[in-house]
Amino acid sequence: MIRINLVGEAGAGRPEPPGRTVRADRGRAIGRLLALGMMLGAATVVLNWRVEQAARGRSLEARIQQLRRQRQQHQELARELQGLESGGLAMERRIQGIERLRALQARPVRVLDLLSDCVQEVPGLRLRELSRRDGAFSLRGLVSGDSSRVSEFIARLQRTGEFSRVELVHFQEQSGHYAFALSFQEAGPEESANSPDAAAGEAGD
Repeated sequence: MIRINLVGEAGAGRPEPPGRTVRADRGRAIGRLLALGMMLGAATVVLNWRVEQAARGRSLEARIQQLRRQRQQHQELARELQGLESGGLAMERRIQGIERLRALQARPVRVLDLLSDCVQEVPGLRLRELSRRDGAFSLRGLVSGDSSRVSEFIARLQRTGEFSRVELVHFQEQSGHYAFALSFQEAGPEESANSPDAAAGEAGD
Protein backbone atom coordinates (compact mmCIF):
# COMPACT_ATOMS: atom_id res chain seq x y z
CA MET A 1 0.00 0.00 0.00
CA ILE A 2 1.43 3.32 -1.00
CA ARG A 3 0.91 6.34 1.29
CA ILE A 4 1.38 9.77 -0.03
CA ASN A 5 2.39 12.40 2.59
CA LEU A 6 0.68 15.53 1.57
CA VAL A 7 0.82 17.12 5.00
CA GLY A 8 3.91 19.13 4.29
CA GLU A 9 2.59 20.58 1.20
CA ALA A 10 -0.82 21.06 2.59
CA GLY A 11 0.41 22.61 5.84
CA ALA A 12 3.01 24.94 4.35
CA GLY A 13 0.77 27.97 4.32
CA ARG A 14 -0.66 27.42 7.80
CA PRO A 15 0.37 29.67 10.81
CA GLU A 16 2.80 28.37 13.46
CA PRO A 17 1.36 26.83 16.51
CA PRO A 18 0.45 29.28 19.34
CA GLY A 19 2.95 27.82 21.79
CA ARG A 20 5.95 28.54 19.58
CA THR A 21 4.89 32.20 19.06
CA VAL A 22 4.43 32.76 22.76
CA ARG A 23 7.88 31.39 23.51
CA ALA A 24 9.47 33.69 20.90
CA ASP A 25 7.69 36.77 22.26
CA ARG A 26 8.67 35.82 25.75
CA GLY A 27 12.33 35.51 24.75
CA ARG A 28 12.33 38.88 23.07
CA ALA A 29 10.67 40.45 26.14
CA ILE A 30 13.22 38.85 28.44
CA GLY A 31 16.03 40.16 26.24
CA ARG A 32 14.63 43.64 26.32
CA LEU A 33 14.19 43.44 30.10
CA LEU A 34 17.76 42.29 30.49
CA ALA A 35 19.00 45.12 28.30
CA LEU A 36 16.88 47.63 30.24
CA GLY A 37 18.14 46.21 33.53
CA MET A 38 21.74 46.59 32.39
CA MET A 39 21.10 50.17 31.36
CA LEU A 40 19.41 50.92 34.66
CA GLY A 41 22.27 49.28 36.56
CA ALA A 42 24.86 51.29 34.64
CA ALA A 43 22.89 54.50 35.23
CA THR A 44 22.64 53.66 38.94
CA VAL A 45 26.38 53.10 39.16
CA VAL A 46 27.10 56.41 37.41
CA LEU A 47 24.57 58.22 39.60
CA ASN A 48 26.02 56.73 42.78
CA TRP A 49 29.51 57.68 41.65
CA ARG A 50 28.44 61.26 40.97
CA VAL A 51 26.64 61.50 44.31
CA GLU A 52 29.73 60.14 46.07
CA GLN A 53 31.99 62.60 44.24
CA ALA A 54 29.65 65.48 45.08
CA ALA A 55 29.59 64.46 48.76
CA ARG A 56 33.37 64.15 48.77
CA GLY A 57 33.69 67.57 47.15
CA ARG A 58 31.41 69.11 49.77
CA SER A 59 33.44 67.46 52.52
CA LEU A 60 36.69 68.76 51.06
CA GLU A 61 35.23 72.25 50.67
CA ALA A 62 34.03 72.20 54.28
CA ARG A 63 37.47 71.06 55.42
CA ILE A 64 39.13 73.84 53.41
CA GLN A 65 36.80 76.43 54.92
CA GLN A 66 37.54 75.06 58.40
CA LEU A 67 41.28 75.26 57.80
CA ARG A 68 40.92 78.83 56.52
CA ARG A 69 39.01 79.80 59.66
CA GLN A 70 41.64 78.16 61.84
CA ARG A 71 44.41 79.96 59.98
CA GLN A 72 42.61 83.28 60.42
CA GLN A 73 42.16 82.56 64.12
CA HIS A 74 45.85 81.70 64.47
CA GLN A 75 46.81 84.93 62.71
CA GLU A 76 44.55 86.94 64.99
CA LEU A 77 45.99 85.18 68.04
CA ALA A 78 49.51 85.87 66.79
CA ARG A 79 48.71 89.58 66.39
CA GLU A 80 47.08 89.65 69.81
CA LEU A 81 50.06 87.92 71.41
CA GLN A 82 52.41 90.35 69.68
CA GLY A 83 50.38 93.27 70.99
CA LEU A 84 50.35 91.77 74.50
CA GLU A 85 54.09 91.22 74.33
CA SER A 86 54.70 94.82 73.26
CA GLY A 87 52.34 96.04 75.95
CA GLY A 88 54.08 93.84 78.51
CA LEU A 89 57.48 95.25 77.61
CA ALA A 90 56.16 98.79 77.80
CA MET A 91 54.53 98.04 81.15
CA GLU A 92 57.76 96.49 82.43
CA ARG A 93 59.74 99.56 81.44
CA ARG A 94 57.15 101.76 83.07
CA ILE A 95 57.28 99.74 86.30
CA GLN A 96 61.07 99.95 86.32
CA GLY A 97 60.88 103.71 85.86
CA ILE A 98 58.36 104.01 88.69
CA GLU A 99 60.57 101.92 90.96
CA ARG A 100 63.57 104.11 90.20
CA LEU A 101 61.54 107.23 90.91
CA ARG A 102 60.26 105.71 94.13
CA ALA A 103 63.81 104.89 95.20
CA LEU A 104 64.92 108.46 94.50
CA GLN A 105 61.77 110.12 95.76
CA ALA A 106 63.07 111.12 99.18
CA ARG A 107 66.65 112.12 98.38
CA PRO A 108 66.07 114.75 95.65
CA VAL A 109 63.70 116.64 97.96
CA ARG A 110 66.35 116.65 100.68
CA VAL A 111 69.01 117.69 98.14
CA LEU A 112 66.95 120.70 97.06
CA ASP A 113 66.32 121.68 100.67
CA LEU A 114 70.02 121.53 101.50
CA LEU A 115 70.98 123.52 98.39
CA SER A 116 68.41 126.16 99.25
CA ASP A 117 69.79 126.43 102.79
CA CYS A 118 73.37 126.75 101.53
CA VAL A 119 72.41 129.43 99.01
CA GLN A 120 70.57 131.45 101.65
CA GLU A 121 73.55 131.28 104.02
CA VAL A 122 75.91 132.83 101.42
CA PRO A 123 75.16 136.54 100.81
CA GLY A 124 74.92 137.70 97.20
CA LEU A 125 74.74 134.19 95.72
CA ARG A 126 72.10 133.26 93.17
CA LEU A 127 71.48 129.98 91.37
CA ARG A 128 70.82 130.17 87.65
CA GLU A 129 70.66 126.51 86.64
CA LEU A 130 70.54 123.09 88.29
CA SER A 131 70.47 119.76 86.46
CA ARG A 132 70.85 116.16 87.52
CA ARG A 133 71.96 113.16 85.51
CA ASP A 134 72.74 109.64 86.78
CA GLY A 135 73.23 110.85 90.33
CA ALA A 136 75.55 113.73 89.33
CA PHE A 137 74.51 117.37 89.68
CA SER A 138 75.56 120.36 87.63
CA LEU A 139 75.04 123.82 89.10
CA ARG A 140 75.53 127.31 87.65
CA GLY A 141 75.27 130.52 89.60
CA LEU A 142 76.34 134.13 90.15
CA VAL A 143 78.04 135.78 93.12
CA SER A 144 78.16 139.51 93.73
CA GLY A 145 80.76 141.15 95.96
CA ASP A 146 83.65 139.03 97.12
CA SER A 147 84.73 136.11 94.97
CA SER A 148 85.57 134.11 98.11
CA ARG A 149 81.85 133.53 98.56
CA VAL A 150 82.10 130.81 95.92
CA SER A 151 84.61 128.98 98.11
CA GLU A 152 82.34 129.51 101.11
CA PHE A 153 79.41 128.01 99.18
CA ILE A 154 81.52 124.98 98.22
CA ALA A 155 82.57 124.49 101.84
CA ARG A 156 78.98 124.63 103.03
CA LEU A 157 77.96 122.00 100.46
CA GLN A 158 80.73 119.71 101.66
CA ARG A 159 79.80 120.19 105.34
CA THR A 160 76.25 118.99 104.75
CA GLY A 161 77.58 115.47 104.21
CA GLU A 162 75.04 114.89 101.46
CA PHE A 163 77.38 115.76 98.59
CA SER A 164 80.72 114.39 97.46
CA ARG A 165 83.24 115.31 94.77
CA VAL A 166 82.24 118.96 94.83
CA GLU A 167 84.37 120.55 92.12
CA LEU A 168 84.59 124.02 90.64
CA VAL A 169 84.21 123.59 86.88
CA HIS A 170 84.02 127.22 85.73
CA PHE A 171 84.77 130.61 87.25
CA GLN A 172 84.70 133.98 85.43
CA GLU A 173 84.30 137.61 86.37
CA GLN A 174 81.43 139.39 84.61
CA SER A 175 80.87 143.14 85.27
CA GLY A 176 81.32 143.04 89.02
CA HIS A 177 79.81 139.57 89.33
CA TYR A 178 81.39 136.17 89.30
CA ALA A 179 79.85 133.40 87.23
CA PHE A 180 80.67 129.89 88.37
CA ALA A 181 79.74 126.30 87.68
CA LEU A 182 79.98 123.34 90.06
CA SER A 183 79.64 119.62 89.72
CA PHE A 184 78.93 117.29 92.64
CA GLN A 185 77.32 113.97 93.48
CA GLU A 186 75.13 112.62 96.20
CA ALA A 187 77.12 111.14 99.02
CA GLY A 188 76.62 107.55 100.07
CA PRO A 189 75.38 106.56 103.54
CA GLU A 190 78.94 106.09 104.89
CA GLU A 191 80.06 109.48 103.57
CA SER A 192 77.01 111.14 105.11
CA ALA A 193 77.74 109.51 108.48
CA ASN A 194 81.35 110.76 108.42
CA SER A 195 80.46 114.35 107.51
CA PRO A 196 81.54 117.18 109.88
CA ASP A 197 77.92 118.13 110.64
CA ALA A 198 77.06 114.54 111.56
CA ALA A 199 80.15 114.24 113.76
CA ALA A 200 79.31 117.52 115.47
CA GLY A 201 75.76 116.30 116.09
CA GLU A 202 77.01 113.08 117.68
CA ALA A 203 79.47 115.00 119.86
CA GLY A 204 76.71 117.33 121.02
CA ASP A 205 74.52 114.36 122.00
